[in-house]
Amino acid sequence: MNAAWWRVARQPRWLAGLAAILVLAGGFAFLAQWQIGRAVAEATIETVDSETPVDVTTLLEPMTPQTLTDGGRRVTVTGTWTQQSTIVFERTQGDTTGEWLVRNFMVNGSCLPIAVGFGTAIDPTEFIVIDDSPSTLAGRLVPSDDIIAGNVQSDRRIIVAAADLINEWQCESMYDGYVILAESVSPLTAISAPPPVPQAVLNWLNIFYAIEWIAFAVFALYFWFRLVKDAVERETEAAGEAQP
Repeated sequence: MNAAWWRVARQPRWLAGLAAILVLAGGFAFLAQWQIGRAVAEATIETVDSETPVDVTTLLEPMTPQTLTDGGRRVTVTGTWTQQSTIVFERTQGDTTGEWLVRNFMVNGSCLPIAVGFGTAIDPTEFIVIDDSPSTLAGRLVPSDDIIAGNVQSDRRIIVAAADLINEWQCESMYDGYVILAESVSPLTAISAPPPVPQAVLNWLNIFYAIEWIAFAVFALYFWFRLVKDAVERETEAAGEAQP
């Protein structure tokens, strides 16, 4: 935008055009705000019965992602304990920082991590399993942690990630997630696992409409800018032709 452009843009007819465009763009912006308001007002709350226990195999299949609505549900699971376990550090419960004991539980030939309990200094050798007969556990299903979100070193693990433990425990297949036991094993403390908070789902169609109205407002301003630029170019061409 050079001096010629500003000279033309300040002409009364282009200022009047700008005023009209601003009114139009303001209308588009108002419609965008209205659409966003409707998207928020019409947001639906997804309610799931998270407190009635269901068999975990009805919610999950090995090596398949866990859905958002399944995370946090109370579950039961039948399988057998293995001797494999790991300690997850930097876990807090109330005002106490400690550790989790996470053990491998085989369910139909696939690994399922079980968060057994919380303690301040856990020795996994104190929890060696002798009885490997099938047992049924109860707890809350939790989504697997993102493997890029924390340290996954075997000697200082701070997340429970299926993508990490499948290699650590050399599992052929693994469930995406882990179960926090409802009742821990002494001397560990049961891990706090509150029910999930219901999530609001926005009406994305209204959001897309709002984006369209904003695009219309931007285009209206650009349209005025382009008209002024074309007028400047025509004046420049006319002046050039008028010169001998």
